Amino acid sequence: MSFASETPVIDPWGDSEILRCTAEAMDTARFDNSIMPVLFNHNRNDVIGKPTKLWVENGKAYAEIQFDEDEASQRIMSKVESGSLRGVSVGYRVAEWRIIKRGETSADGIQGPAWIAERWEVFEISIVSIPADTAVGVGRSLAIEDYFDDGLRSENGGNAMGDDDKKQKQQDNQQRAAAPVSVPATAANAPDVEAERAAAVAAERERSAQINNLCRQFSIEDERRDAWLHDGTSVEQVNRDILDILCKRNAPSPTAGSLQVSQDAVDKKRELYRDGFLLRSGIDVANPVSGADKIRHMSMMNIAQDMLLGRGERNVMGMAPEELFKRSMSTGLLPDLFADITKVSILAGYQAADATYDKWAFIGSVPDFRERKSIRFGMDEESKKIPENGEFTNAILKEGKVSFKIDTYGRSYSYTRQMFINDDKDVLTKIPYMLGRKYPLLINRLAYAALAGGTYTTKINLGTGGTISTSTLAEAMKLLRLRKDPTTKESLRIRPKFLVVPVAQEAVAAQFLASTADPEAQNSGVKNIYQGALTLISDPELDAADSDAWYLMGEPVDGEGVRVDFLNGNKTPIIESQVAFETLGWKYRSYFDFGVTMLSTLGYVKNAGK
Repeated sequence: MSFASETPVIDPWGDSEILRCTAEAMDTARFDNSIMPVLFNHNRNDVIGKPTKLWVENGKAYAEIQFDEDEASQRIMSKVESGSLRGVSVGYRVAEWRIIKRGETSADGIQGPAWIAERWEVFEISIVSIPADTAVGVGRSLAIEDYFDDGLRSENGGNAMGDDDKKQKQQDNQQRAAAPVSVPATAANAPDVEAERAAAVAAERERSAQINNLCRQFSIEDERRDAWLHDGTSVEQVNRDILDILCKRNAPSPTAGSLQVSQDAVDKKRELYRDGFLLRSGIDVANPVSGADKIRHMSMMNIAQDMLLGRGERNVMGMAPEELFKRSMSTGLLPDLFADITKVSILAGYQAADATYDKWAFIGSVPDFRERKSIRFGMDEESKKIPENGEFTNAILKEGKVSFKIDTYGRSYSYTRQMFINDDKDVLTKIPYMLGRKYPLLINRLAYAALAGGTYTTKINLGTGGTISTSTLAEAMKLLRLRKDPTTKESLRIRPKFLVVPVAQEAVAAQFLASTADPEAQNSGVKNIYQGALTLISDPELDAADSDAWYLMGEPVDGEGVRVDFLNGNKTPIIESQVAFETLGWKYRSYFDFGVTMLSTLGYVKNAGK
């Protein structure tokens, strides 16, 4: 059944009240802890069952419930089953209101005046007699006098009250009836009771919303928040109380007369903010720091305020956004956090790239940017027989004709004061993520272009053109196995391992390598000798060059084939930052040192395809 929806419901004072029905907005902690009941008409003493499942879908909140076995609960269940009792309501407490003023319209089309519950906690679900929200059959109690009791409300905008509350109200009414009757006011000066009541309700809503937002922002415990709400404490007094709490919370502990800040604690707090911000930006975090999910709603300005308060800074809450940005950047708090965020983002993008070059190309390492010659160790360097009293001869490595080197590839970008104020998170996460993903894809494109652009000779390493089959693959394997060093005439003894194909050939190749029977055999029962014999690699970069050609190759060998080199073996891009005076912000640059070279096609056999 559905128990709440985002359908606007008009309260007694003409304002629309809306419950956001999303997983982020609805707090189900009581259900998760198995303490959430199903009631009848919001009567706390009339428990008739329990929910077994809660979820949100298409702007509605749903539940599966299980009725209790007692006679009263079964009686309600039978009325529900017969259709005579179909109303449903929810008891809840709002933690965060968003107010749309009269004449204004929200981004999603809600017209003011409206009160939108952006964060609310589910307390109970009730089967009710008189529903008001026909979108879900949600009963909205219209008892205005019950509106403010303990902050717990039914979805109607009224409170969910028990018998004790009603008795107390009856006593209060009796006391008011016994009080002296005052002279009625004249029509000219008679107070507008409904207007005053509406104004009081609006003021109380605003007070509750501001207190809830402050408590969430500064992690104030629920007991203290509830006390402020129930005691009618003003927002101004709550602000003063929170300031005292923060001062005590962040008060330095004097050690030998000086301020000692635990670097470990600072690092852990920064890791918490990092993971929370990454989660908010949609970056997958494998093992987020405990509590990161709870602060993912915080803006960068909120984070900067909290970090400065943690350092013992004063008047943080009164800082203008520009001053807050300058202060948090000059102290190094935000630059250190930004560095963590961008490093994780660029690495996530690098790991997300679906590059395949590293499966078949030789991966090397060079110490600098100088040009180098390839090295070969041929027949002249094999071991020699040494006669009695004979001398050893020196083995000499020979330089190849092809040289290779690495270059630097990179881009830069900035994070400005305006982006901080606008809470533009994409600059800190999406840009480095995309840069990190582009680097391996660039290497991949260069490696496959080198493979496709190599020199292949008929009857040496270029087979008879045709699709992948027993005959064409047998020819390619023969050419590869008999390949010799062109200088020393030494047999290279290459074992075929990889079948590298364009995506257009992937299905045919996969089917051939998986088939138990020889597709070309004239008679059934002939075994496919190449079943599972090769590792299949496919990549769309080959389709861009020639969608018909395919390649057979062995293990990557130093001095042969396509070589991909990295500076000092660093296989991940680097990101650096510094202050940018020209943009009132922080400037970033990302770079990667690598090179791709085709040394020879000795270890490759190409077939041009059909």
